[in-house]
Amino acid sequence: MNIEKLVYLVEVAKTGSFRIASQNLFVSQSAISQSIISIEKKLGLKLFERSKGNGAILTDEGVEIVKIVKELFSKYEELIEKAHLINNNVNGKLKISTTPGFFAVLLSPISAIKDDYPKINIEIFQKPGQDIIEDILEERSDIGVLPFIKHLLENNDRLVYQNLFEAKMKLMVNKNSPLAEKTFVTPQQIINETLITYDGEFIHWFKKLFYTEFGVMNELFTTTNTDTLKKAVEENLGVSFVPAFNGVNYNLSDDVILLDIIDYDAVNLQYVWIMSSKKDCSIMILDYISKLREELNS
Repeated sequence: MNIEKLVYLVEVAKTGSFRIASQNLFVSQSAISQSIISIEKKLGLKLFERSKGNGAILTDEGVEIVKIVKELFSKYEELIEKAHLINNNVNGKLKISTTPGFFAVLLSPISAIKDDYPKINIEIFQKPGQDIIEDILEERSDIGVLPFIKHLLENNDRLVYQNLFEAKMKLMVNKNSPLAEKTFVTPQQIINETLITYDGEFIHWFKKLFYTEFGVMNELFTTTNTDTLKKAVEENLGVSFVPAFNGVNYNLSDDVILLDIIDYDAVNLQYVWIMSSKKDCSIMILDYISKLREELNS
């Protein structure tokens, strides 16, 4: 049983007709019919109910077999693409946009993907969530990793996304802050602090939810410079909301700690990876995402 015969099988199943399948594939109707008979004999199953006029209706067994064949086709195409990438000049780029603090998590998967695709060049950009989305839409990056921002991602037919991992919003405080004496804080304890905000769409969304439920905080400043934000907390000028997850590395000094926030469900975050709906998801990208998931779960 070869791939060509399986192609005939799927086309007959799709069209419901030996005649139309032969026309679509530019193969004689007799050749297709003989191939189907050969497959049925090999499997010991009747896959189609034949009708007058060259009609063909899948049997229950046929439905199951065609489903498996389609899965085989998908794996076969992956095999061909991967072989092509490895054996030919794979000298393109894999461009990734991600949020700050995530770079360290990317390193091991990058090393692993370079082993599989040694000629590929990888570029990484650290940006706020809105900028990541713009990078994807403007095709400046192939994939993006960011917190799920419902109003930007849901029902956006220009993007596709999949869940990647879960995280929690925590509070960054100076070790000399009265809050640092605790292992966790409540929203009521946070509300009287001075806030230093990372200028990203997701943090602004979280802050808006927080303010709506608990009241507005005094804000010192907003910045996209994470070093400036950390420096301000190190000098005990205020506190800051930051996402935390397995492998995250904000390179915090000994003067800064992260506290859990309790009694507030919105601290539970979902990170996703995104790409343009106009682009095909290559085997290389799927390989990279698979390695990234492994790293996050290790």
